[in-house]
Amino acid sequence: MQKDLRIHITPKDYFADIDEIPDGSEPRARSRYFVAPSGPYGINEACEANYYTGNKVPYHEHAVGYETFLVDGGRLAVHTRGKRAVAEKGDIVHIQPYIPHAITALEDKSIWRAFHQGIYMMQGMIEERFLRDMHPDIFFSADFKKATDDWHKTVWFDYQYPEDAQVPAGEVSEIRPFEFSLADYAFNGFHLKLKVGRWETNGVKEVWQFIMEKNCRLEWEPTCIFDQLYDVFSGSVEVRLDGMEPFVARERDLLHIPKFLAGSITAREDTVLFDCGCQGFLLRLMDELNFYSAQQPEKLADDHFMHQLMKKHNCHVFFKQP
Repeated sequence: MQKDLRIHITPKDYFADIDEIPDGSEPRARSRYFVAPSGPYGINEACEANYYTGNKVPYHEHAVGYETFLVDGGRLAVHTRGKRAVAEKGDIVHIQPYIPHAITALEDKSIWRAFHQGIYMMQGMIEERFLRDMHPDIFFSADFKKATDDWHKTVWFDYQYPEDAQVPAGEVSEIRPFEFSLADYAFNGFHLKLKVGRWETNGVKEVWQFIMEKNCRLEWEPTCIFDQLYDVFSGSVEVRLDGMEPFVARERDLLHIPKFLAGSITAREDTVLFDCGCQGFLLRLMDELNFYSAQQPEKLADDHFMHQLMKKHNCHVFFKQP
């Protein structure tokens, strides 16, 4: 395991804090960088945008990459495809390639956490701001802006904001309110809500909301082949990992757990976790578990059968009762 790998990340543990003022407004919005992207698909990049009332991201679209935002404070207007709807704390906003979108902060301390896939957003922002400080004449030139937009495969529309109609959040498919799910499963003190499907990430990952009753536990063995990334949205958890002292992660903390490191996460109280980078086929697993629960429940008490079922769907995290 890397000595400098950060597993427990609090809101103050960012390794970059830079200005983000795409519309030039004041006071300046801030972006904080927590986790670098990894793997062949550049997943699990985690950063946080902190906006003030009126700060905006102008209308644009990406030709590549996926953005999954978790609203962590305040209220945001999401503009897309002729509609405008408000996303509030606990809501997920998922943007796929070629979905035009803009965001306006409606309150001070409007915060969204971004879990990018294949965009490398913060790395690009850091590098470009270094160039801005060293060579502002180049950075602010039209030729350089066009070159960077081409490189990032981003189109910024000239009209910046479309004429759109205010609608409820439920009428904008990119917004997934806190209670919304694409699939919903409840069992043994857990309530699982699928927030982003694998078909929405080019087959790379799923995003889940785990609602855990007190003392319920997630547990995995050293054969876990995926890095894990969790956002503690509410409540708190005790984390135990091989070779480390137990620690407590609280609301707004991130857990970035490397592969091949066995451990567990136990809810110290009723807790909500967002699994932001589930690479296993958890939806398939839950469907099959539902089948056996109804048709052959005795199989679910067989540890060997359960391990084989998990392996079949490339899932490695077990859901345990107290």
